[in-house]
Amino acid sequence: MHMKKILAVLLAAAFAAGCSTANKNTLSYKLSKINTEKYLTGTGSGATKDEASARAKEDIKKIFDASYIADEPVVADIYNHAFIKETWKDKKTQNYYAIALLERKVGKDMLKNNLDTLDSRLNGLVAQFKDKQDKFAKVKTALKIQPLLVKRNGFEDLYEKIDYNGAGYDPQNFAALKNIVYEAMNEVKFSLNVLGKNSEILHTYIIDALNKMGLTVAVNETSDIAIDVNSEIVEFPSKKTNELYWCSATATVSLKDVSTGGIFGRFSISDRQGSFRSDEAVKYTMNAIGKKAGGEITKKTYDYLERR
Repeated sequence: MHMKKILAVLLAAAFAAGCSTANKNTLSYKLSKINTEKYLTGTGSGATKDEASARAKEDIKKIFDASYIADEPVVADIYNHAFIKETWKDKKTQNYYAIALLERKVGKDMLKNNLDTLDSRLNGLVAQFKDKQDKFAKVKTALKIQPLLVKRNGFEDLYEKIDYNGAGYDPQNFAALKNIVYEAMNEVKFSLNVLGKNSEILHTYIIDALNKMGLTVAVNETSDIAIDVNSEIVEFPSKKTNELYWCSATATVSLKDVSTGGIFGRFSISDRQGSFRSDEAVKYTMNAIGKKAGGEITKKTYDYLERR
């Protein structure tokens, strides 16, 4: 009799273990039957059928929320085409589970209209380069194009995420458009001269800021715009906190059009940072100065190139 009880307990434990994994197996099985080449899938669970369904749709929505163009109206329109394929209740846990689907073709077709519109506008603006010989005139046009390229890139990225094979929409044409704009931006050459202690930190931040604009600093070439930076650093211990070190720094920046000799931008930026290591205080301060200088140089350069 004692052995029968032990056997009964073991059988009950085995049955319980089987039930606890049954739902996962069911979910895996149901997902394996879905044509993922045709559909994007999302899964969710909850105490009610509605809660599970909402979470399954939310699972699909994560793809769109992560996109640069998440706020574009078409993105919400695409997401609204997601639907619940199936819901079921786990008898043991009493939880509901759901699977949501979104047809890939529907999403891609809806994006195509926006992509075609952007490509048409981009092609029209790029065509203007043929009529412009002056490098600054080309850059002015390129600056108008850049926001459209960023937007187009966002649509391209989402299109690739929806496509089963990760393929883009007319990638050759888009790459050609970006290359034309890149070449136009790089016709205007910049030189950068940074003086002062820890100047390499400022140098890095400023180059990075120009690169984000699509501009580059010329090396061993005649420049069109010269950027000169002078920095001063003062290090001193804290008078109130033992072993705390301060660093105060100022960077003076000037931007000059080499051909005209005119200074179109001049400013100074200061900052102070502290640390219990003197070298870290210097690094933190110069990082703060570098970020501010890069941002201000970007703004003044953009404004100048637009009106020159």
